Amino acid sequence: MMEKLNDLDYFNTSIILLRRLEKVAYARNERLRIFHEKTRAIRAITAGILASILPTVFWITALTSLEVSIFDVQVPGAFMIRLIGLLVTTASLIILPYFFIHMIWRQPLFRAFSYLFEKKVKHQLFSDIEKIDEKANHIISQQVFKKPRVPDHYLSVEYLTLLEKYIASGKAKTVSETVDYLKSELEHRFYFSSSESHQTLLQKEKDYLTDEKVNLVKRIEKEEEIYG
Repeated sequence: MMEKLNDLDYFNTSIILLRRLEKVAYARNERLRIFHEKTRAIRAITAGILASILPTVFWITALTSLEVSIFDVQVPGAFMIRLIGLLVTTASLIILPYFFIHMIWRQPLFRAFSYLFEKKVKHQLFSDIEKIDEKANHIISQQVFKKPRVPDHYLSVEYLTLLEKYIASGKAKTVSETVDYLKSELEHRFYFSSSESHQTLLQKEKDYLTDEKVNLVKRIEKEEEIYG
């Protein structure tokens, strides 16, 4: 328990747990990145399928409904001109709808259509993230974080490593002295003014885990603006 830890062991234990938390947060980020890549691929394939419908209809109509064969030409060079025209028309009928679909992808009609293909991928994501969040919950529920000996904005690997060195080197004998010593050093650094307002990884994880399911959905929606 934390009450039995001396100050040096407290810092060391906190640093080890925070490094584990960093790995957990990284695993969540990577899992979300893979999810976005998969959904982007699914949407690209879906858009391609939808965009290919019009040129397919065009070719079927051209080959079955015209009384004169589109390749039945007598003038030299006319065959190539007609063939190139058909290919350009076909490409236009694919490319233009494809980009148009991407532009209106977030409209309810297309989002509902893509959800049918993304449902399995999203279900797997939530299952994997749930396991990752369990690990994060286990870490932040440790006694050293329930009753921290230093202010919350110093609960990071960077700051705790410095505080640990102050104790180990004898520059400070108590936690209070280490914090004061750190403050005096940070006063000479350009980011001192923002150190207290800066949110640590531990604080971010605590905020996220207050309602992880809702916050996960919000994060996915926010990241979709980035990944497209």
